[in-house]
Amino acid sequence: MAIDAETHRYQRARLEAVIRSMQRDTVPSLVRVNDDEDLSLIEMALLQTLDHDRPPFPGDPPLSGLAEVLGRSTSRTSRVVDRMVRRGLVERYEDAADRRVRRVRLTDAGREVLDGIARVRMEAQTRLWDYLTAEELEAVVSAMELLAEAAHRMRSERDARGGPE
Repeated sequence: MAIDAETHRYQRARLEAVIRSMQRDTVPSLVRVNDDEDLSLIEMALLQTLDHDRPPFPGDPPLSGLAEVLGRSTSRTSRVVDRMVRRGLVERYEDAADRRVRRVRLTDAGREVLDGIARVRMEAQTRLWDYLTAEELEAVVSAMELLAEAAHRMRSERDARGGPE
């Protein structure tokens, strides 16, 4: 059952306020993980996009596909990839079937950065658990499971349409 527009607006505003409040209280720990790498938001998004195991990229994405997912032009994405190649976080290579196509993949160093970010994010979230009762924790985990299921449905629909939004 779909919710009406007024309820949707109210719940969205409520969720935005909650997320902003949590971010204010937890962002300092998340920033520390980025100190060594000093990654921009687009670089973080690019790394996370390359951390894949399913469509829209069953293999390593071509530069043009990566640009489409990131909502950037191919030339802007290429410049970001160039910076990240110089830092050793990603690598470009020619497609074996079509040498005109350049593909991008994470390096081991790029994977280590992602793993570090995930670890710090998880630590920040689990530290919050110390301030929850068992019932509150169960409610949070259940809500996160619902969000994960919704994200999976959203991605499946996007994949069925043939690509990124």
